[in-house]
Amino acid sequence: MLRFIKHHLASESGVEFYGIFSLMIFVLFFLVVLIRIWKMNKSAVEELSNIPLSSDNLTSQNEKL
Repeated sequence: MLRFIKHHLASESGVEFYGIFSLMIFVLFFLVVLIRIWKMNKSAVEELSNIPLSSDNLTSQNEKL
């Protein structure tokens, strides 16, 4: 299957930039997420980490069902 794709992409001009462009998008997205997490308030992180353990959350979800 890769031969089929490679054969058709070889005829396109500028195809070598697709790999570089997709890698740049991935790295940029990863850095944005990392910076956002790094700058988060410690209280917000603590609150988010306690969500799965919160009994209030479980009772409110059970009442909705």
